[in-house]
Amino acid sequence: MISAQNRLLPLSGNKFLGYFLVPLLLISCGAFKKTQKTEWPKDDAVIVVNPQNSEDETAVEVSKKNDTEKEATIYSSVIFKGQSYRVPQHKDDFNIAVLLPFHSDKSNSRRDKRRADIMLEYYQGIQLALIKGKALDSKFTVHFYDTDNDTNQLKFILKKPEMATMDLILGPTDEIQVKIAAYFARSRKIPMFSPFTAVTDLWSNNPFIINLNPSNEMQALAFLAYFKKNHHGDKLLIVRDGGRFDKGFGAALVAECVKQEIDFSKIVYNKNTDWKNHLGAEKTVVLLTSEEKLDLTYVATGLLTSAPNVTLIGSDRWMEFSSVDFGQWQKLNVRFLSTNKAHVLNDNARSVVNNYRLSYKDDPSWYTYMGYDQMLFALEVLDAFGGYFPLFLEGKSIPYANSTMVITKTSTCFQNKFIQLYKLEDCELKAIE
Repeated sequence: MISAQNRLLPLSGNKFLGYFLVPLLLISCGAFKKTQKTEWPKDDAVIVVNPQNSEDETAVEVSKKNDTEKEATIYSSVIFKGQSYRVPQHKDDFNIAVLLPFHSDKSNSRRDKRRADIMLEYYQGIQLALIKGKALDSKFTVHFYDTDNDTNQLKFILKKPEMATMDLILGPTDEIQVKIAAYFARSRKIPMFSPFTAVTDLWSNNPFIINLNPSNEMQALAFLAYFKKNHHGDKLLIVRDGGRFDKGFGAALVAECVKQEIDFSKIVYNKNTDWKNHLGAEKTVVLLTSEEKLDLTYVATGLLTSAPNVTLIGSDRWMEFSSVDFGQWQKLNVRFLSTNKAHVLNDNARSVVNNYRLSYKDDPSWYTYMGYDQMLFALEVLDAFGGYFPLFLEGKSIPYANSTMVITKTSTCFQNKFIQLYKLEDCELKAIE
């Protein structure tokens, strides 16, 4: 089963968005339905042929290798996301391996069929990115392999002679399989993107692994950066319920608060909580980890007497709730935590929606956005920097349609430190930059 740190929800049936957002969002983000069937990829190559490379001005740096021998390193001027870089000259013909559980065989369990549907949506996003990639100066050969979510099948694929020639690996999904592939990538010095599972517990430092799906720990770091910037001097109260979101993000947030020595309080959720015992005269950020509508209703009602000195924050699952008092939510300055930027469409997300409709007569899911963003990221960084790309990305904020890549080096690998916050203002959902 795919292990994802943050639940990637389909956009279907989002009553909050469908009721409250502007007509553009009604059209683009409401009623997202299951994608239509298409043929599964085999172990074949998808060729993206691009125009000839444009001539760049180059500079040559000469360094002394020893007293009698000199080695010339040729650098090119590269423009990437509006910034200029001097990059060592690199190849412009790349091979990318996609290792995912497509379950292309005819006999599958119900769980496998659900996973196959997700991989289909992800694969369709990849196809849109490959079309976009035709505008780049490099040539890309993308090889698709079906791991069938089976460790033995993955090992069989990794033993294929062509795997050692890959310039980048995307996948697999299961944590154990990610660790196996990570060992393969490290021993052959091949960069590897983990698209779904954010694996932090690797056997050793592995600078070739980049987790593109933000882990709970990275989301906690990003949230605290927001908290310190926008709520300086405010009290932080974490209300825990022991549910899925609490065990993931909530636990990571508490641990990071302790690590950073941030002054905070935590309590166990109870519908009969006397909030006067936990709130003072100062402004307070109340982070509720429960994703249950009834729990949110009890907390919001109890906090109303403390408005407007309270900011209530929680999961983007709250956006799905219908028949709630949004006026009450605005009084409590409600904020939503998410890793999906396309709740409010940006230009890149609009382009994905339009192109997806042209290709598939349907609307994209969150997994389609993932496939698009992650493959386009791979194409663009290889085109600009070649195999040197990790040297140029750390600390940069690189925006895409539904995600932003904020690549951060940790003690074991690279992680994406990204989270998106939203607010409800005048009955309209707005992104908090």
